[in-house]
Amino acid sequence: MRTKNVTVGVMARAPLPGRCKTRLVPALGAEGASTLYRAMLLDTLDALDRLSGIRKVVLAAPEDDGAAILRTLVPPSWRVLVQRGRDLGDRLANGFTDLGDRGDPVVLVSSDSPILPAEALSIALSDFAGPRRALLGPCEDGGYYLLGLTVPTAGVLRDITWSTPLVLGQTRDRLRQLEVPFHELPVSYDVDTPDDLDRLRTDLVERPELARRCAALFASRP
Repeated sequence: MRTKNVTVGVMARAPLPGRCKTRLVPALGAEGASTLYRAMLLDTLDALDRLSGIRKVVLAAPEDDGAAILRTLVPPSWRVLVQRGRDLGDRLANGFTDLGDRGDPVVLVSSDSPILPAEALSIALSDFAGPRRALLGPCEDGGYYLLGLTVPTAGVLRDITWSTPLVLGQTRDRLRQLEVPFHELPVSYDVDTPDDLDRLRTDLVERPELARRCAALFASRP
């Protein structure tokens, strides 16, 4: 199914040991955690590559020369830009502004959810247009793996308690307060903790095609 002039931006960071997926270091070691994050990011890009007609951008965290490292890693069809802002809220808000420069809808996607529901996203994006609409991809931990806006809307990301289980509920409340209609995709999960890691491993035993690089890593390290 073809989307309608949507820009998809994936929030990412350089996959360096000790600088990403630090909560997985006790289970995997610093090198193993960074290797898994690299696989998660590339599997996420593969899933989104199945969407036709989108403008594809990786938004790189500026720390550790992230943009330069990611430009050597991601497929050439993905443009790499630097995230702007002091914290996640600023960086998401600036992402919508920077990627919405052509007036098209923008969808920002986490690189922590490699088995996001790409088919449901494709269906949702096929008519994601018009003034003041939003799209949410909820995570079970109270955050979200995706947020989309048809037009940048001031205040949507204001006063959100980032990196807590309150994020999703607060964002829903803010959208309602601003009278922005929103649609929610199926619930998924981030891979942040050893329990999440075990769940991803189990899911990929049954369906390795959902994240082939991650599945191959697990198969090589039983």
